[in-house]
Amino acid sequence: MKSNMFIYFGSLFFLGCSTYMEQVVYKPAPATYQEWSKSGASTLDIKKSLLACGKPSPDISFEIYEKVFNISRYDEMAYMNKLALEGFCMERAGYKYNGLYNPKKTCSLEKYKNVPACQPDAVIPTPSVERRLNSWYCKIKTDYDYCLKNALAPQLCNPEEIKTPPPECLADGQAQSPISQTNSSTQIKPRTNTYIPPDRMQQQTIQLQRDTQNQNNRQMNNMLKSTAPKMRP
Repeated sequence: MKSNMFIYFGSLFFLGCSTYMEQVVYKPAPATYQEWSKSGASTLDIKKSLLACGKPSPDISFEIYEKVFNISRYDEMAYMNKLALEGFCMERAGYKYNGLYNPKKTCSLEKYKNVPACQPDAVIPTPSVERRLNSWYCKIKTDYDYCLKNALAPQLCNPEEIKTPPPECLADGQAQSPISQTNSSTQIKPRTNTYIPPDRMQQQTIQLQRDTQNQNNRQMNNMLKSTAPKMRP
């Protein structure tokens, strides 16, 4: 009888642990654009604003900052300075950050109080359409050659997708429509890349985004926890 009770309660315990691990520990981290909000702003508005404020992508990772800005993940000051500039730009545009540390809170930490973006006379960028259209993300989505040279996973570059860039990479007032290859000013050169079926490509892209974002969040949380003020007894 005791053995059966032990097995029963043990099963409940491990079931609860596995559910917690699945729903909390291994829960995919939200995308960067999902951590910002503004009354009346759509998801597209948020993505466009992030790019206009200098984010290299609507969903960032350490790998992207290393690739685009040559900022090492171990150079905390340079990384936090860039994040603060982008964050203050978004806040001045009327957005609210719903994540763990907003720019003001980050700048209040002792370790980052001397970061240039945290100074009273810091020059905070204003949203720019030109900056958005020339962002790493939009160039990846609109220039096949650039994608092959600068993407985190060049094997996922698809010349067909270049013809229909996402709406956040279109100029204001420009409708999203297929680009005719005959009317395009730049012809797409044939490549010898291995063809990847669209469904498999989408799965690989989603998995890559999840892996990099989860790694980014874990490293960011560890970084901020190590600098947060400790409570004294």
